[in-house]
Amino acid sequence: MADTSTSVVNQALQLIGNNQPAVTGVAPTFDNSPAGIAASSLYALTVATVGRQFGWDFARTSFALVLSGNVAPFPWAFEYLYPSNGIQVWQLIPSTLADANNPLPVNWSVGNTQVNGVQKKVVWSNQANAVAVYNNSPTEATWDPIFQQAVVRLLASGLAMALAGKPDVATTMLDTGGGFASSGEKRDS
Repeated sequence: MADTSTSVVNQALQLIGNNQPAVTGVAPTFDNSPAGIAASSLYALTVATVGRQFGWDFARTSFALVLSGNVAPFPWAFEYLYPSNGIQVWQLIPSTLADANNPLPVNWSVGNTQVNGVQKKVVWSNQANAVAVYNNSPTEATWDPIFQQAVVRLLASGLAMALAGKPDVATTMLDTGGGFASSGEKRDS
């Protein structure tokens, strides 16, 4: 059975112990129970935090960036909107490679600026028609098992503090969550 946001939260609640009732609903709202309300605040942030720790292979995707409409600041030639579903941009590549076996690196930087009067996260580069390779926060059904366990344990830490003020459980879950996340460094690419 594929994991869902609800099953991930309920696994975290089981780690806390104390017979916490299971939550229903799905991210980002869950139910109106104390655990559901806490999960509504903590779930997406926990997933994004673990997602940024390493360049998780299962989360890799690419997308042609869209120009922001602004003039890029010096020394950049182009300003692109950050992917709306992006957890972290890992690299930019040209839309076509002159030599696929020897691609040239593309310099770029992430920043923020006003786009149509609204502050937005942007990517600056000198690469025309840039394609971003990034973590797009895929659904739970595609998660690597080590990533899933790191999310469960880090989430258990936050839920333990939010629901019961249990710093000892929170510390234990943070420590074991970090262990699972560190083991992701040894993943195969």
